Amino acid sequence: MDEIIKIIKNNILFKDINEDEIKTILACSKAYVQEFEDNEVVFERQDTVKSIGIVIEGTFNLVTQKYNGTRVIVTSLGSNDLFGEALIFSSEKRSPYDLVSSGHSKAIFISYGVFINMCKEVCLFHKTLINNMLTILSDKIIMLNNKMHILNSDSIKEKIAVYLISIHNKTKALTFEMPMKRQELSEFLNVTRPSLSREFSNMQNDNIIEVDRSTVKILDLEKLYELSE
Repeated sequence: MDEIIKIIKNNILFKDINEDEIKTILACSKAYVQEFEDNEVVFERQDTVKSIGIVIEGTFNLVTQKYNGTRVIVTSLGSNDLFGEALIFSSEKRSPYDLVSSGHSKAIFISYGVFINMCKEVCLFHKTLINNMLTILSDKIIMLNNKMHILNSDSIKEKIAVYLISIHNKTKALTFEMPMKRQELSEFLNVTRPSLSREFSNMQNDNIIEVDRSTVKILDLEKLYELSE
């Protein structure tokens, strides 16, 4: 567990909480680690979710399906990302999505009880944990608004621009690794893979971006912002 704590200590959930205090939180919440294989389902739509998860390694996709069976990736989760945090505080606690492992992956699960029941000692770090969770839920609302911005975009180029700007804002970098594979990104943007690849090529020809496999370099940030508006 010590190695896992070294990974998750940088998660915003544990901001201003030291490693010994994190260890206490994990013990108090009876946290456990679980591994998953490629395409293994963590939880399905309508499953009751009573714990939050933190990705230790690998990737998980939140997936929904249209009435025609088309799979749409709502978001992709990588190392140290949280999942289930919005569901555990909802009135139903039932997931509207499937959570599926993409490749071999590992996550740690923390019971929601630790966020709603203060311990007898009323530890200061416990209060900090709850405050951090409120920040996370607020950030989640912003992320969902960004997703709506993508889905409401009029063109594939605009969807790509909004998505790349969101990564730039998160990483503060002009060159970064795409967190999704090309097929996963096409599902996330709700476009076909050939159309996505064609638009990437067009944006490269226009000297807006440079793409090398999974690496993207923004060449014209101002133009990218224009396309995203």
